Amino acid sequence: MLSFLNPILLLGILGISIPIIIHLINKKKAVSHKFAAIDFLLETNKRILIKYKIRQRILLILRACLLLFLALSLAKPFIKNSGGSAEEKNIPTSNVIIIDDSFSMRYSDRHESFFLSAKTAAKQIVDALKKDDEAAVITCSSQEFQIPQELENDKKHLLNVIDRSQPSFMTTHIAHALDTAVEILATARTSVKRIFLLTDMTRNGWDPHWFKSGYEKLRRHVSRMHILDISEGKTLKNIAVTYVKPQITLSEKNLEALIKVTISNFSSVPVKDLPASIFINGKKLSQGFFNIEANASETKEFFITVEKGKDYYGWVEIPEDNLFVDNKRYFTINAPQTIDALLIDGDPKTNIYESETFYLEKALNPGREHISSIKPSICSVHEINNITFANFNIIFLCNVETLPPEKIHELEKFVQEGGSVVFTLGNKVNADYYNNALSSLLPHRLHSIRTFSSNSSLSEEQPLHLKATERVHPVVRILSETQINTLSTVKFYRIFYIDPNPLGSCKTIFSFSNDTPALIERQVGRGKSVLFTASIDRDWTDFPVKSFFLPIMQQLCRYVTGSISEEISQEILVKQVWRYPCPYDINTIEITNSEGTQTIVQPQFDDNEKYFEYKETDTPGIYAVTANGRLHPQFPAYFPVNIDTAESNLEKIDQKEITAFMGGTKLSMTAVRVSKESDVLLGETKKTFWGYLLFLTFCILFVESFVSRK
Repeated sequence: MLSFLNPILLLGILGISIPIIIHLINKKKAVSHKFAAIDFLLETNKRILIKYKIRQRILLILRACLLLFLALSLAKPFIKNSGGSAEEKNIPTSNVIIIDDSFSMRYSDRHESFFLSAKTAAKQIVDALKKDDEAAVITCSSQEFQIPQELENDKKHLLNVIDRSQPSFMTTHIAHALDTAVEILATARTSVKRIFLLTDMTRNGWDPHWFKSGYEKLRRHVSRMHILDISEGKTLKNIAVTYVKPQITLSEKNLEALIKVTISNFSSVPVKDLPASIFINGKKLSQGFFNIEANASETKEFFITVEKGKDYYGWVEIPEDNLFVDNKRYFTINAPQTIDALLIDGDPKTNIYESETFYLEKALNPGREHISSIKPSICSVHEINNITFANFNIIFLCNVETLPPEKIHELEKFVQEGGSVVFTLGNKVNADYYNNALSSLLPHRLHSIRTFSSNSSLSEEQPLHLKATERVHPVVRILSETQINTLSTVKFYRIFYIDPNPLGSCKTIFSFSNDTPALIERQVGRGKSVLFTASIDRDWTDFPVKSFFLPIMQQLCRYVTGSISEEISQEILVKQVWRYPCPYDINTIEITNSEGTQTIVQPQFDDNEKYFEYKETDTPGIYAVTANGRLHPQFPAYFPVNIDTAESNLEKIDQKEITAFMGGTKLSMTAVRVSKESDVLLGETKKTFWGYLLFLTFCILFVESFVSRK
């Protein structure tokens, strides 16, 4: 529908009469001349008269159009794309305005970001609401964390809500926002219910599965859906750091961190010589160049030397583009300290492959390509008097029959003061001796040995298998999902049953398939005691030859010695929860976010597990962890929080797909530019074209001046 912003200026069209009057006044009659060659002159006058009349009529038309287009341009005409029927405009309406606040809305190819344009458009919608209309404003990056809004007709408050809204660092969840909008409109009493979605139309935000049933909600509760493409329908380009993975390689003196970096080019134009810089602890240490084909990714490796026992934070950075949020990705490196482990072999053999500690030693320090930060030393029971336990971090008693009384007292003191001991059992272990001599350290009293057979498939007593009792436990958490699922492949032919009553504060880490405890930990003073109710060699089980034996043993050492900070901290995405086990002697920790805000975190309990949980991961960056203002060996000094790069792909969704999603819901889609030349009204867009008319007026003026000189 054609309308005018200044209709009063249409009176200027009456100015068309001026050139007509001038044309009539200046109308000349042909002059007669008597001459001998009269026939020649008559023919000449006829030709001149025809040219004269044509020229005058052209000038008349040009001058009339000049005044007509000038009057029209001053009246500022515009075409209004209607978003509702005439009946809708004359009755009260209920409206939900959804502002896409995901991090892709930070994209800016002009003086302001898409998000600021969306806020401007939302304010124009609110300003255009009638007195009896009601509205609510919500966002769509995370419905889980936003405060529910109610319909209201207080424009001032609605504008304040829009003013206070800020772009997030999360991905788009349009389906969740539509769910919330439908829930709000379902309670409205008006018959006209509308949703306004202000978004950049990137495909990532649309969940096709939701619309399989969700379109029914829209048809029942929504009169009309208005989608405003704030990006003006443009094809968006973006380059992002999509993956960073550090890996530790040990050497005799230092550690080398291998940092794998992947950069993705989400555009149809290749990228050449793109610089990528590696920063460690705030200092630039390395740089490389990427050449990435259109709509492709490239991965490069960087090597950084770090020191043992130190924690590092860093990031990978590329030059800023239109979407700067994903041009930096963070990581941390927790360089492990050397752990000295003493392995007391209670059943040494001439053939080292049959010794009690053979597989354990190889797991703790595989050697060759897999150099470990754990340094095992082996001794027999006869050599134990020449060894001081305090020189080690952890003691393994592997099928040890007896210990001298003075060494038992030394071991008790060692654990009380922060050391750790691990008991693994076998044929030489006497339950009564252990229960009497080592009761201050054992998690449970030993009961009896139980043998299981697999010689016959008809046997009722098949071998036992292993399973994780607590998947969130640090020893279990190091395992991949595949490794956890294959724990059941371990076979145990003989185990020690234990008394069900614990001797202290105990926790079962692994259990057998019949729910009998397999690996139990106990807090003893400042240290830990661990009991494995089977043998650590292959006499009773095939556990030592399984692929997950090595990570479990190494992680067990790190955990009980307080060096659990996992060489590479697991990446946390924005708004994900950081969760970490709580040591017995820590009551609070402090977490400082990337903006310098510190939060005191109290421990929580879940199924007898004590842990810390931090939810305020709102912004990407490096988060620091301290206990009583200092670093704690059982916590990583830092952990990284990054964005979900699924939002970095700015591929647009086609309007035909959206129409199909809506399943019959009345829909209007507009690629809108929010500026002085464009207004956003309730589902309507005003596209002014007075500038084109003004340009045409100048063109006519130029042609008129040219014709009038002839």
